[in-house]
Amino acid sequence: MADFLKGVHQLERAVAQPFDEFVRDAVIQRFKFCYELAWKMLKLRLEQEGIDAHTPRQALREALQAGLLDDGNLWSEIQRYRNLTSHTYDERLAEEVYAFIVEKALLRFQALAREAEAWQIP
Repeated sequence: MADFLKGVHQLERAVAQPFDEFVRDAVIQRFKFCYELAWKMLKLRLEQEGIDAHTPRQALREALQAGLLDDGNLWSEIQRYRNLTSHTYDERLAEEVYAFIVEKALLRFQALAREAEAWQIP
């Protein structure tokens, strides 16, 4: 959990920087880190409930069903944009991913971080 909280903080710091292509790329990279840390943290939390989830898609689906996440559509979008990050050499796509992170994903990661602080994850 501490790694996820640190990742969200690092994403916040990157988003706060004046925009240029290097900042955009840094934000996208930090978004990828946050996504990976989020689903792995959810996997651990689900394991405490006796629920197995071996993939990001399973972890998100099970976390929604367990009430650990809300807004399944937004989390599906986050997952879709994460999958698109391997194609961000396309400038237009990189701009789209950056905008999504700033406008939607960061807020959702911040909300999950607030919730996760109450969990007892080893």
